[in-house]
Amino acid sequence: MRVTAVGLVLLVCGAVTPAYAQYAEPNITFYYPLVTRRPIIERELEFKLDYTKGLDAREIEATAAIEFPILPRLQFEIEVPFIVLNPDEGKVVAGFGDLELQAKLQVFKSVQYRALVAFGLESKLASGSNARGLGGEYAIEPFLTAGIALGPFDLIGEVAYEGVLNGDEHPREQEFTARLAIGYPISRWFTPLLELVTVTQTRGPAANEEGLLHKVQVYLVPGFNFRPRAG
Repeated sequence: MRVTAVGLVLLVCGAVTPAYAQYAEPNITFYYPLVTRRPIIERELEFKLDYTKGLDAREIEATAAIEFPILPRLQFEIEVPFIVLNPDEGKVVAGFGDLELQAKLQVFKSVQYRALVAFGLESKLASGSNARGLGGEYAIEPFLTAGIALGPFDLIGEVAYEGVLNGDEHPREQEFTARLAIGYPISRWFTPLLELVTVTQTRGPAANEEGLLHKVQVYLVPGFNFRPRAG
């Protein structure tokens, strides 16, 4: 009798597991844009290295970030940058920049149309040294990001509004950013992409050095994704 009961339990478990796997919601993935946020809930450890050559200085920024989901559709991220400034005149400055915290909530998911929508909030803490040019800015930035597959192309769009909460400038700077990334997956390991970025400073000192108040800045960012292996 006991053997029969155990057999029935195993039979039920064997029948339930395939049914659960059959109706489990599949994941939706997109490529990695260079500057546009993705609407995907991720569990990752990320390292980035950026090199910038300006008119009067060179800058290297190494960033480590950890992204971890608290709930199936809620993710938190912590990002720690280390910056090296090498001006043409003067000595090299190195140190940690401003710590960034981010929360992202996925609010829409359609497997049929392969579409995702998420909104979030990023907060920049003034942990870097303002006097040494390593940051020192406290800001908040709400954002909305979405992705969809249209034919052979994958599109990812984002809008964000950042406001600086500290500093000596009055009024303090605020800017609106819109990004659109278009990727064409040639194969499972190679995806060329192009990003269109617009930045508009909506608030700040009327007379600044750049003279960019209420002017739209437009950037094109080409790039590609290369994935050595699946997973």
